[in-house]
Amino acid sequence: MYAIRKILCPTDFSVYSKNALEYAVKLADGLDTEITVLHVDEFDVSPLGHYHLDDEIVRRYRDLKSRFLKEQMDMFAEETIPKHIKYETRIAPGRAYKTIVEEAEANNFDLILIARHGTTNISNHLVGSIAERVVRLARCPVLTIRGTAPPGERGIKNILCPTDFSPAANSALSYAVSIAEKYKSKLYIQHISEIAGEPDIEALKKKASKLEDLGPGAEEIEIEMIYDRDIEPNNSIIRFSEDREIDLIVMSTHGQKGLRRVFIGNNTAEVVRKAECPVLTVTHPIHKVVFSSIIAKGKVGASVQE
Repeated sequence: MYAIRKILCPTDFSVYSKNALEYAVKLADGLDTEITVLHVDEFDVSPLGHYHLDDEIVRRYRDLKSRFLKEQMDMFAEETIPKHIKYETRIAPGRAYKTIVEEAEANNFDLILIARHGTTNISNHLVGSIAERVVRLARCPVLTIRGTAPPGERGIKNILCPTDFSPAANSALSYAVSIAEKYKSKLYIQHISEIAGEPDIEALKKKASKLEDLGPGAEEIEIEMIYDRDIEPNNSIIRFSEDREIDLIVMSTHGQKGLRRVFIGNNTAEVVRKAECPVLTVTHPIHKVVFSSIIAKGKVGASVQE
C-alpha cells in the first residue's frame, strides 16, 4: 500500500500555497506523517544576489530578509497546521523548482504537494511554471493543487486513473488503488483510443482483466472501466473529470511512447495545467533509474530552460 510518511509542501506564502498546505494537513491527519514546509529564497539567482553590487548592503539585506522569512514561515505553519501533526519549516536558497526537486530527492520524500499558482498568479496555460517543472523532473509522486478555496469536507470519493495499458502508464494504477482503498473511493480506469479506426473493445477488456495484480485491496474497491475516443486524450480526461465530479486524477508521467524530450508526456502536462481537481503524477520506476544520475550530478535543470 502506498504510504505517505513524508510530505514536502513548498510555499511562497500565497493563498494558493496555503490551500496546498491545508490539503497536505488533510492527507496527514490520522497518519504517522510529517510535513516539511519549504520556502525557496531565490535571492542568490536574482541580479542583485548574483552580482553583489555592494557587499555591505547585500549582507544587511540578506540578514533582514532571513529574519523576515523565518517569522513568516513560523506564522504560516502555525496558522495552518494543527499541533497534533508533526511538521518542520525550512528555508533554502536557489532556483525554486530545482531546489524543490533536489530537496525531495536528498531526503526521500514520499510526496511533493504543490500549488499550481503562486504569488505571480501566472496563467496555467503558460509552459514553464514552477509546479509544472517539478512534475517534469521529480522522481517521487507529485500532487498539484489548483484554486484558492480550501479543501472541503467531501474528501476523495471519486478517483480517475487514465491508462493506455502500457507498463509505464499502469505504474499509476497501484497508487490509485491504494488511495481508493484508504478513502473508500470509487475508481474509474479510463482508456482513450485514437479517433481513426474502431477500437477493439474485446482486446481492451482482455487487457483490463489482467489488472487483478494492481495491489492488495483491489478486490475491495468499486472499479469501473471507461472506454473513450479522442484525438487529444487530455480533453477526454478533463471532460470526464468534470462530468463525474472526480476528486483526484492519478496518472503516470509517461505512456506507451516512453521517454519524452522534457521528461513528461504531453497529455500529462495538459491535464496538470487544465484540471480543476488535484492531479497526482507518478513516475515509472525505470524512469527513476534513468533520472537518478541527472539529479545526483546537479543537472536537474539541464533539459528545462531557465
